[in-house]
Amino acid sequence: MAQCDSKILLSAAEALRILFGDAPGSVKSTYAEFRLPLADMLYRALCFSAEPSDPVDLAEALNEIVRLSPRRGVLEVLEDDFFEMLIAAKLDITNYLKPHSLDFAQIEFYRQNFLDLEQGVVELRKNLDHKRINPAVKACLAGKSILSESAEKIVEVALLRDPFAQSRTFRLLKNSFAACTVKNVPVDKFYGFQAVRERFFEHLSDFAANKGNVPLLVSSLPGLGKTQFSINYTLNFPELTLIFAEPETLSGELEELIKLLALRKRRKFVVFFDDIEPDKVDWYGFRTNVGGSAVLPENILFILASNCHFPINILSRGREITFPVFDEIRCLEMVEDFLADFGMKNASENLASVIAAGYIEDFGQKKFTELSPRTLIRYLEKFRSDAPLRRKMLDMSRQEMIVRPDAQLFYEFNIKLLRALYGESYIDTLREEKLREMGSL
Repeated sequence: MAQCDSKILLSAAEALRILFGDAPGSVKSTYAEFRLPLADMLYRALCFSAEPSDPVDLAEALNEIVRLSPRRGVLEVLEDDFFEMLIAAKLDITNYLKPHSLDFAQIEFYRQNFLDLEQGVVELRKNLDHKRINPAVKACLAGKSILSESAEKIVEVALLRDPFAQSRTFRLLKNSFAACTVKNVPVDKFYGFQAVRERFFEHLSDFAANKGNVPLLVSSLPGLGKTQFSINYTLNFPELTLIFAEPETLSGELEELIKLLALRKRRKFVVFFDDIEPDKVDWYGFRTNVGGSAVLPENILFILASNCHFPINILSRGREITFPVFDEIRCLEMVEDFLADFGMKNASENLASVIAAGYIEDFGQKKFTELSPRTLIRYLEKFRSDAPLRRKMLDMSRQEMIVRPDAQLFYEFNIKLLRALYGESYIDTLREEKLREMGSL
């Protein structure tokens, strides 16, 4: 094996420990600890190459580096970890363009250490002639670090490599974030529920404009639009990033999630918890971090959606949005909004009634399993794409006898749904409230 400069290698090992080490340790010992497996293996390779040792140990360490970074150079991978390390240290990389800022000196200190590490990797390239070393090691150790470029280039690359720059929607998976795709419906394509739409727009608009981050607590029967409204009103604002989190996170790793997102002050996150069952949530973490002893960072907003009502002590910590029950009135409102969007701004009420009645007829024929906005939208898309159906309904709307949507069918479906969700006692309470209302008239 070729003779390498031990001083450069040991200096690189020390720089690696400073940058990514989890615990203090001598560069000549095996006790330096790393959170990153790649950093740990590179540290071993640098030490094995710097001091007389079994060449097999060095070969195995170098081969393991390839396994841990099969498609990218080691310097490129560690650059990403370097930028993440700066965030964890609460250093804003854009301040590297400001030589007199408080962050500049610290970032420069870490940058110089990374350049020392790069020199060590260059030295490692001289020790690749052992027969047990994978030929891919040479390519893995090749390349030059971007951190040797100008400050402007470094900042540009750092911002481009930010994981949250790759998408606007992510799924939280064990404290890591995986980009995902969602159906992005323009909010001007939502129909009916005008008051609810206005509250969603106002709340997300205020958060985007740094005017508040009070949690949004959304409840309704299934199928009314909680999920689509939450997703698409968030994506309506380009400066917002949407994170899908499992309901279990509320009971477990909420504080850790908040810490992770709070570090990225340049971004604003909407964390969406869907299908929450309030009685199965341990609300301690939520109460602590939202309006409790801790203050929720300004760049984070929670949206919680549930088919059930939230506890009173949780509602007091956020803004409640409750969808009204989907009945024949809401159905007609949605149809009228759809017709206006379709270009029929002066469409008659009779046409809306005929379309709504047609939707009810399809439900009665088991073409839909529920009466809800989401199935109505599917029916309206059929109207949009079926010209003969449109002509038929226009003709029907001009007749003397106009078919109206069946209010009783909506009532029976909603009662059945309420009973399935909340039980018979809830229905009894509703009836008692209705009787009291009638008695006060």
